[in-house]
Amino acid sequence: MSDRIVSLHAPGRDVLPAYVRALEAGWSPNTMRNVAPEQLAAIAADPEAFVAGLNGRGGKIRLHDGSEVARLPDMIRWIVAVDQPERPFVGSINLRWQEDEAGRPVTDLPPHVLGHVGYTILPDHAGRGYASAALASVLAEARAIGLPFLKITCDTRNAASRRIIEKNGGRFVESFVAPFYGPEERLMYRVDLQS
Repeated sequence: MSDRIVSLHAPGRDVLPAYVRALEAGWSPNTMRNVAPEQLAAIAADPEAFVAGLNGRGGKIRLHDGSEVARLPDMIRWIVAVDQPERPFVGSINLRWQEDEAGRPVTDLPPHVLGHVGYTILPDHAGRGYASAALASVLAEARAIGLPFLKITCDTRNAASRRIIEKNGGRFVESFVAPFYGPEERLMYRVDLQS
């Protein structure tokens, strides 16, 4: 496999049709709840506003329990496979963080945020290294933002995600339960970004 198998794109009109097809097929960029129906409705109503909302800062987001909270500073990227001739859309990855009063990034996260990074790959493209390559690219962007480390979590049963995190330098920190998300045990990893 080539060294460069993915390209990360800020959400935009160029990849939007493929993103819509993935949503229509039942994929969701949110692993905690299925946001496909609401995203499809938003895209149908105003595609430019939908894309701008993904790329913008501020505003509110709705959590799995229906509550709304302030959106953290974040970076959403759509993952495109460059190792395939048709360059398909294969998933998404996001990086989120908090900032202090001066606008500098800090590593603390609110209780409703499990980790700094979330990613999801379409089932037809799983197991081909796309998530691992996307995470490596996002780690470089996190360094550029100024974050010294990232916390990344996964479900205890998600062996593939554990391998992705570990391949990218993740060190196991602890298993924990996040009551906001239910009684399931989760795994916490730390990826140091300072050389």
